Amino acid sequence: MKNQHLFSILWFFLALNLSIGQQRSALDLREGSITNLYDAFGKNANLVQDFGFSCITKFHGKIILFDAGSNAETFKKNVKSLGVDLRKIDAVVVSHGHFDHLNGIDYVLKVNPKVKIYFPFDIFWGAPVPFDATGQDTTARDALPVHMRYFGGGKTKFQIMQSGRFWHANIEFVKTSVEIAPGMRLVATNSPFMGYFSGYPNKSFVEGQFQNVDNSHYRYTNLPELSLSLQTDQGEVVIVGCSHSGVERIVEQTKRETKRNIELVMGGFHLLPFDDQTIKEICNYLKNDLDVHRVAPAHCTGHLGFKIFSEVYQSDYLFVGLGETISFK
Repeated sequence: MKNQHLFSILWFFLALNLSIGQQRSALDLREGSITNLYDAFGKNANLVQDFGFSCITKFHGKIILFDAGSNAETFKKNVKSLGVDLRKIDAVVVSHGHFDHLNGIDYVLKVNPKVKIYFPFDIFWGAPVPFDATGQDTTARDALPVHMRYFGGGKTKFQIMQSGRFWHANIEFVKTSVEIAPGMRLVATNSPFMGYFSGYPNKSFVEGQFQNVDNSHYRYTNLPELSLSLQTDQGEVVIVGCSHSGVERIVEQTKRETKRNIELVMGGFHLLPFDDQTIKEICNYLKNDLDVHRVAPAHCTGHLGFKIFSEVYQSDYLFVGLGETISFK
């Protein structure tokens, strides 16, 4: 009986310590901080490394999840290990429609089904699609019986309001840059290098509509991308997902829109495809021409990118591996 009583006391204190430990982890998300939730490098052995990206920030009392990694189960494990309560997030920003940035959204919606999601205006993920079903022979419709005509003989140019990848989600597709809260801006850019295949004879889907073009070769639409810019006293803090638009182009666009200096750029710089000389040029351009004060490269920046940026930026290079938290004021 005495042993049983002692066991009960020990179990009580063990449970209490575990509870306190979880509370401490949950409270680690401080105002003016960014925590890396999903990445393929870092020091924390308790987290699962995987190629993809997600981070969470608290700014002006609002908790924003930026991207959600490649695998919902891995994202779930890391979030739970870090003590992040996704029920408390105010909004989600998805940088672009690639698997390594959004598959964890399935878990987010399971925990917080009504959370606001900001997504780039991407027709392949649910944005409204302007469509022309007229065809090349405009007289063909009138030659058909009514039951063979689109919409019973109605309009052939229309907009498809599709359900998209995240059915019933509270999602907004963002085409142009917009302030979503005081001092909190989504910066919209497009990649000049990659996009979705859309080849039609003499036509191309360009910037939200089909347009006639004077050639018959295949064209591509540019991949839409969102970055998050936070207005601080020191300058803009910019969170980027994969920088397919070019990290330097994202910074240029942010400066044009905000008319402010850039204090910090954090996230994936997408420098894996580039050689030593190109990365040095981009790094020096960011530091010396665009006056980016500090950098915190992650995800697709690559080993060579980590090396060069850390050498150039030195003490203004912030390590932000999986599970790390960096602070800004």
